[in-house]
Amino acid sequence: MTIESVYRMYKTAAVLAVFTWTAAAAFSFPAAAQGEDVSENYIQEQVHITVPGMEGSSRILWVSDMHVCCYPDDPDVNEDSRQALQERYEFLRDQDGVPSAENWEFLSSCIDSFDADYVVFGADMADYASEANLKALQEGMSKIQTPWMYIRADHDYARWYGSMGLKRMRKLHRQIAPQDPVKAVRFDDFTLVGLDNTTTAVSEETLQQFSRICEEGRPVILCMHVPLDQPDAREGDTLAAASRAAWEDRVLCWGDGDEYDISSYSTMKQLYDIVCAPDSPVIAVLAGHLHLTWDGELTSSCREHVFSAAYEDYIGFITVSG
Repeated sequence: MTIESVYRMYKTAAVLAVFTWTAAAAFSFPAAAQGEDVSENYIQEQVHITVPGMEGSSRILWVSDMHVCCYPDDPDVNEDSRQALQERYEFLRDQDGVPSAENWEFLSSCIDSFDADYVVFGADMADYASEANLKALQEGMSKIQTPWMYIRADHDYARWYGSMGLKRMRKLHRQIAPQDPVKAVRFDDFTLVGLDNTTTAVSEETLQQFSRICEEGRPVILCMHVPLDQPDAREGDTLAAASRAAWEDRVLCWGDGDEYDISSYSTMKQLYDIVCAPDSPVIAVLAGHLHLTWDGELTSSCREHVFSAAYEDYIGFITVSG
């Protein structure tokens, strides 16, 4: 049984139950600018984050794992990769059979109508780095007027299937958005932080920058692509159990002994310890990567939500309030 078939079986069984944790709905899908009702096009993952003493509220939209794949209209693809990419192109369709590139074209035209204060593109927006895929992303993001950040991961940077050079790939990414390793947006009552490319260990510079943000004493909402495993998880509805069920017994998280093993990378161990410390200012972690929905306690003072894949029409709506 392939990873894809296991994943589809898991999602089919889980989809009816994934929203039992949801707070009272604070978002609704408005009509698109052209007057089209988009409410039936996307599955809402609603999350509420509490900031004690906060007056009013802020609304954040999360989109990750779009996996834009322009194949077969991608001249950069190597001949010996075409069969593999044809299979991925067919797999990366939503529940109505719409390919990811077409899905992204529609979604990017609707994002401003969702009336969010901010948008987080939480990585793996491209399935692989090619001229066609990155330009499709750029075209969509250039239309969006709502403030946004784009954190990347391995798929966004991957030159697995084509002949694109590293310099060209970096230039195309810079044309989309800055490639800052740490992105910090300071709202009135909290700081939204995005870490770039957490499919690899963060650098010492990135760790120090994140540490300085945490030392400001403001509540922090941390956005990263690869989730953090629970440090004291027991049996039951754990993130590790959800990952094992979806990914053939693999825990695709940062944790001790997981596929992303914090014990092998000192900077990730230190980052993990900062987030999970009893007095940590990090009140929530938002992630993607696993193509499934999960919500629970990372620690007693920090919740984590893992969002499912946008190519399958899952989008996160986060309300932050007191």
